[in-house]
Amino acid sequence: MRHSLAAFLDTAELAPGDAVVCGVSGGGDSLALAAAGVHAGLAVTTVTVDHGLQAGSDRVAEAAAQQCRSLGATAQVVTVTVDGAGEAPARTARYRTLGEIADGRPVLVAHTADDDAEGLLLSLTRGSGTGSLAGLREISLDHPVVAAGASFLGRPLLAATRADTRGSCTELGLAVWDDPHNVRTDILRSRVRHELLPVMREVLGERVDAALTRSARLLREDADLLEALAADVLRDAAVPPGGPLPVEVPAGQPGPLRRRLLRHWLSGVAGPLTSRHLSMLESLVADWHGQGPVAVPVLAEPNRQVGPTLGKSHRLVVRRRVGVLETAYLPRT
Repeated sequence: MRHSLAAFLDTAELAPGDAVVCGVSGGGDSLALAAAGVHAGLAVTTVTVDHGLQAGSDRVAEAAAQQCRSLGATAQVVTVTVDGAGEAPARTARYRTLGEIADGRPVLVAHTADDDAEGLLLSLTRGSGTGSLAGLREISLDHPVVAAGASFLGRPLLAATRADTRGSCTELGLAVWDDPHNVRTDILRSRVRHELLPVMREVLGERVDAALTRSARLLREDADLLEALAADVLRDAAVPPGGPLPVEVPAGQPGPLRRRLLRHWLSGVAGPLTSRHLSMLESLVADWHGQGPVAVPVLAEPNRQVGPTLGKSHRLVVRRRVGVLETAYLPRT
C-alpha cells in the first residue's frame, strides 16, 4: 500500500506535510488509504459521509472516524441528505461534501485495480467505446469533487488490489466494515464481483482480474491521447465550446477524432451525450442531406446565459446552417 501511494505522490507532486482530504467509508480500501497517507507524512483529514440510508449508519461512520484518529489523522463525520434513490444521488451528495470540505486541497479516494476490472466488464455490456472502457484516471481535474472545491481528485491505489487493502488493514489491526450493499443481488456491480468474476477465474484462470485491469489501463492511455488530439484540433480552429463550428473542422478528421471533437465542442454547453446523440451529430457532418436539428440534453444546472427555466420551455439543439454547426434553444412544441 505504501509503495502504491509513494508512486502516486511523485506523479501528483505531493510531499510530506501537504494537506489532503481522504474519503473514508470504514471499508478496507479507504481505511488502508488513510493509514498509508498518515505513514507517508501527509496532513490527512478523513471525511466519513453518513448518507443516513441504512440503520446504524451513524455508528458505522463514527467508528470509522475513531479508527482514523487512532492512526493520526484528523477525522470528521458529515451527515448529508440524499436527494433521490439509488447510487447516483448518494454519490453526488458525497462528492459535493468532500469537495466543499477540501476547499482547495486534493481529495483522495480509494478505488483499486478491482474497480477497473469490474468497470471494464460493465462497460462491455453497454457496447461502450474506448472512453468508457478505459480505466479510472489516477488524477482527475474534471470531476464533481473539483467543481465543489477540491484542487483535484486523486486515486492513489489503482495499482493495488482489494486483497492488498484488506491485508493492510489486517496487519494494522483495523476493523473493516463490510457494506451490505456490496453483496446485494439487485446491484449489477455486486453480481459482477461475486458471481461473474469467480466463474471467469474458473474458466479463464486466476489471472483474469489482472488481465482485465491491464486492458483498462492501456485503454485509458489510448482514450486520453485521442481526447488530447481532439482538443488540439478545436483549439487550433479557435472554436469556443458551443460556438459556431465550421463543418470542415470535424469533416477533416477520422471518425474516432471527429466524435471526440464534437463531444469537446459541446462540453459545458450540453448535458451527457449518448452514442446515439454522437451518431446523429456526426451525420450532420459526414452524411449531410438536409436533415433537421439534433436535440441534445440540457445541462442539469444551466449557465446564467441560459437561465434556470429555459431548459423546461425550450430544447437545446445542434443544427447545420450554411456549412456551420451551431447550438440553439428552440421552443418546445
